Amino acid sequence: MSRRGDALWARIERPRQGNACNSAVMEGLETWLAAAVAEEGLKALVLTGSGGVFCAGADMKEGAALLGDEAAAEAYVRRGRDLVETLASAPLPTIAAVNGVALAGGFELVLAADFAVAARSARLGDGHVAHGVVPGWGSTARLPRLVGAREATLLLLTGETRSADEMLELGVLTAVADDDRLEAAVEDLVDRLATGPAAQRVLELTRNSTRASLDAALAAEWDALTAHLRDPALREGVTRFVDGRETES
Repeated sequence: MSRRGDALWARIERPRQGNACNSAVMEGLETWLAAAVAEEGLKALVLTGSGGVFCAGADMKEGAALLGDEAAAEAYVRRGRDLVETLASAPLPTIAAVNGVALAGGFELVLAADFAVAARSARLGDGHVAHGVVPGWGSTARLPRLVGAREATLLLLTGETRSADEMLELGVLTAVADDDRLEAAVEDLVDRLATGPAAQRVLELTRNSTRASLDAALAAEWDALTAHLRDPALREGVTRFVDGRETES
């Protein structure tokens, strides 16, 4: 976590693990979000990754170890979900600086941010269903609101990734920048943001414009996920996914 001008940046630094969010990463991001309340003079919060990867979502290896304990597995997923919801309701505008691949929960972090600026080489997608997992951090609720139900269903059911330029055209991204200009582009966006009571009220209004229907969609997603966590077939699918990742690395 570092202060850069008027923004407080958080950088996930587990590139060899795809910057997956394990408990330590989630704790760090929770601290970053809490700091937004105490830090004076901020205009925005910025989340980025490292090593050419933005984030691959929850740490599947850590999560797979909890599948034998239903309560522990649900609590692990709930912690990540709560983190994403805290990002979505932060007291300041939030920006995802997508420096590389954003998959699964990493894609859901992008969807939850107020703005998303991506490096031109970045690829983004959900990918949960392709590995036999139901999304749990909001993609089934937020993606249709950005790209429409038909395109969202296609992205979710195929697990396909798309280029940054394609995601910009669909409406997932705010802007795309050349890789070596990503952070400069984000800093420029921060500089352009207004501050003060009117800006704060407008931020709340735009976020709340779809809040009622979003809450219902998020609740439905959570119900589907918790039912899926009780499905014996889930353990086999997650184990196969984790084993495949370890073989690749």
